[in-house]
Amino acid sequence: MNAMEARKSRFFKNMFLSYCLIIILSFLIYSVTVVFEAVKVKENQAVKYYETKAQAFANGMDQQIYSAQNIITNLNNSSLINKLYMTVQMQNPVDSYLLYQVLNDIRSQKTAGDDFNISDVVLMLNNYNKIYTSDEVIHLSDKVDLSVWSADRLAITDLNTCLNMNNSQLTFFKKYLIYSGVYQYGSGSERGIICVLFDNQKIEGMLKSALGEARGYAVYYNGKPVIKAGIEDGRIFKQTSQVSNLISYEIIADKDKFGFELSDMGSFALLFGFFICLGYLILAYFFTNKYSSPFEKIRTIVGKEKREGKNEVEKIVSGVVDLLGERNGYMQQVHNMSPYASQGILHSLILGSDGESGNKEFLTDFIQLKRVFFLTAMVDLYYGERWKKEEAKKAVKAISLLAEQESDPELKILCYEKDSLHVYLIFNSNNGERLEDRLYEFFDKMKKTLDLTCVVTVGADEVKEELEEISVSCDNAMLALEKILWEGRGCIYFHDPQSDCSMNYYFPKDGVKQLTKGMKDRDRESISSFFEEIEKKNQMEFDNSVYAGKLLLSELYVTVIKAMQTVWEQCGIPLRRVDICPPYRTMGEVISYYSGLVEELFVEMDRSEELREEYFQNDMELIEYINKNDKNPDLSLTQIADHFSVSSKYVTALVKKRFGMTYLKYVQERRISHATDLLKNSSLPLEKIAEECGYTNMLTFRRNFKAIMACNPSDFRGEKTAEEESL
Repeated sequence: MNAMEARKSRFFKNMFLSYCLIIILSFLIYSVTVVFEAVKVKENQAVKYYETKAQAFANGMDQQIYSAQNIITNLNNSSLINKLYMTVQMQNPVDSYLLYQVLNDIRSQKTAGDDFNISDVVLMLNNYNKIYTSDEVIHLSDKVDLSVWSADRLAITDLNTCLNMNNSQLTFFKKYLIYSGVYQYGSGSERGIICVLFDNQKIEGMLKSALGEARGYAVYYNGKPVIKAGIEDGRIFKQTSQVSNLISYEIIADKDKFGFELSDMGSFALLFGFFICLGYLILAYFFTNKYSSPFEKIRTIVGKEKREGKNEVEKIVSGVVDLLGERNGYMQQVHNMSPYASQGILHSLILGSDGESGNKEFLTDFIQLKRVFFLTAMVDLYYGERWKKEEAKKAVKAISLLAEQESDPELKILCYEKDSLHVYLIFNSNNGERLEDRLYEFFDKMKKTLDLTCVVTVGADEVKEELEEISVSCDNAMLALEKILWEGRGCIYFHDPQSDCSMNYYFPKDGVKQLTKGMKDRDRESISSFFEEIEKKNQMEFDNSVYAGKLLLSELYVTVIKAMQTVWEQCGIPLRRVDICPPYRTMGEVISYYSGLVEELFVEMDRSEELREEYFQNDMELIEYINKNDKNPDLSLTQIADHFSVSSKYVTALVKKRFGMTYLKYVQERRISHATDLLKNSSLPLEKIAEECGYTNMLTFRRNFKAIMACNPSDFRGEKTAEEESL
């Protein structure tokens, strides 16, 4: 029969179509998976991108709000504004110098934050016909009743709308982004309104620059939109303001940015998958042609033998044997697969997932569990805390080989590896009375076979008859192995349901408190006594059941963790995960494990103290540097931060923490203090004194001196002279 005829056969077509169906279905599953993963990856990347942009958007706007809040807070605390208010309330005329100081104070607050988006700052006093800005005093025809103030704290509006006025000045009818706050000196009653006027176009330009690829945005105050621009139909990313819980932000991204596109990398993966699929189709055609030919030859053999009148059955069998025989390695594959199938079936029996009861006869025949009685045991291999996986693998392999060697027609020993250091053994025999003896014999041979550095301990269940109980029996063997905690290693322990159920054990009531104090004080002796007390009292006064041991170990772990977390928090050490002591350890080994954790904690505490000392020294050097250079006119936050390689915020926070005032106020007070000494004890002219104290501008010197000393420098020197003359 030629190859062309074979390819025309029904068998060839069916086999090739089957291959094609499998390959095409696989390609479809692959394509769906690729598209799904590509969409998922793209969506995750887009979400991270837009979340970052939303945060940048929020940070930019928060910076503006923060600047406005600072201006309002500083003006509320201004003694000059307070003096102006008191003058107005007493209906006294405002002198030109006070007016100059007030306007200058408002102007300095406007420019202090270097926020170029702020157009103006407006101070309005209640029931007063003047409004103060950073540049001028605006006279009104009537007194302002601020009780009619209707604008939200953050809004795009104009002052005419807020005050229900029709003032023709630009400041009143031009629309701004207005952030307003109450004027009240200190914590007193409300005296007026302070408005920070932002240039609306500059703010919108700043927000657009922070958007990136987002196509819409919005700023909300108390749930109402203040600024809204761009598309509204899209995926929304929200951020809450860090400076006010009434303010929130949104950026809106185009939905197309989260979907699959042909330009994405997933398209190349699909194209690659298509060519792979095409290659598999070619291979399918080749192998179909190869493996369908033998069956066509069988058909030919059958037809040929019939025509020649020979024994049909004998010749068919002969032809099939010649064709398929041992040459294809089928039997070898079966032999190679059997051990893996055996382990898989045994695994399902141990886990209790062996399927329907009708299959048990086949399963037990396959793994040769045909005898009446069985005994389950679990072997624990202990090499110490620093064991090597290679040693454990060799030990498990040696136990498996020994199980095969010790199996005979009367006894079958199955071996199943639970993990690197634990092995299940199943002894199966028709003689149940001899199973425990055979376990002891096997235990002795294991100890002789394995390395001397390996300590072997075995937990075993009682002899059982029902195959369905293998899973429960394995659990009981594990429980029996827990007796290592109190009774040590190197023995065989049998599960005793009566003695293992006690829940009584000893643990100190104030364990966390004791251990925390010992850790804080680094009192190794008290910590050691704490552990020894637990060990001795439990060994001498309680029955040491398996369940009580489990409860004790759980409480010990929780106590150690709570104590360590308390010490971590107090020492400023970052919290981290601490693993529980590994199972099947003696009490001495458990105590050694947790003592090791305590020693690691002491090392962390030492390191934390070193870091705190280092930070303290750096902070002291920074303060000394400020005190030494405070008369230098070039001294600034930026210059100090660069000199010590820290941020300006760090310097500000340090000065605030140490002296309870801002950096600028601290430096100004030191300079003015030096100025008062020079005014008292020298005859230097005021210009020279200002220069000596770090001022390059006499106006700034006079203003700062009066703000702190409540008088002018010349008046201060005159008062001092009058005192001397009176003496």
